[in-house]
Amino acid sequence: MQECIIELNQISKAYRSRTVLHPIDLQLYRGEIFGLIGRNGAGKSTLLKLLGGLIYPTGGSMRLFERSTCEQRSLHERMGLLVENPGLYTQLSGFDNMELLADAYGMKARKPRIEELLDRVGLADSSRRKVKEYSLGMKQRLGIALALLGSPDVLVLDEPINGLDPQGIVDIRHLLLELNKTGLTIVIASHILEELSKMATRFGILHEGRMVEIVSRDELLQQCEQRIEIRLTEPEAAIPILEAELGIRRYKLLDSQLLQVYDEHAELYQIHAALVKGGVTVHGIARQQVSLEQYFLERTGSGGVRNA
Repeated sequence: MQECIIELNQISKAYRSRTVLHPIDLQLYRGEIFGLIGRNGAGKSTLLKLLGGLIYPTGGSMRLFERSTCEQRSLHERMGLLVENPGLYTQLSGFDNMELLADAYGMKARKPRIEELLDRVGLADSSRRKVKEYSLGMKQRLGIALALLGSPDVLVLDEPINGLDPQGIVDIRHLLLELNKTGLTIVIASHILEELSKMATRFGILHEGRMVEIVSRDELLQQCEQRIEIRLTEPEAAIPILEAELGIRRYKLLDSQLLQVYDEHAELYQIHAALVKGGVTVHGIARQQVSLEQYFLERTGSGGVRNA
């Protein structure tokens, strides 16, 4: 059974009369990568700030590591944060930025730890250069190193790949996957669903301050998997024919007239012929596939047309 390390119960946030985050229930589990998806202004940064203890909720409660944050605010110290921007001192080197934060933490014998983290994020050869000379990707990697300095149990990242070139995105993805292999739990917010799908094990879709869906990676990929949709008068009668005649085992009955078949080797004409031969009336048959972006648009009520 997965260990729940973060639990939000009806957490909400409002500024005066404007509600930016409606009541949300959410459980996060040790060792997972949770992807928070939403367009700009959906409330992602607000939720991450609440998770990290940077702002207080208007309503609801939060438990971290099975303890209430109301009773012990220091629980947030077990989280490493990179929200909105790293807050770097550009006139200083990457190493000096790390050392300043280590000073604030009161860390002893910090040099080996700093060097280890800079090496892990790929900045060992650039650690003595001034940050103003860094590329955007290098600054993001330094921000992640800073967030890891306190050896957190949870790493919270807000749009860490935004504005990066393709190679920078790949570098950050590989870094996060390697960190996750060590057991680190990661919460990452992004509006780039395609990239998140390569990392996250679960996804939360946030829209206009509301959590509209939480779905696992397997569930998401199944929804976006290529399939054959068959419209029938009696889909229950079609199932034994498909199993016996074509050996089809992966299918889903959606309603009284729609059957979905998940079999990349199945041909439309074979299915149609087998059903007609078995006395089943076929009203329509076609291959369908929903892109990840289309899935997101449908869940947030933004419309769009499925790709045939």
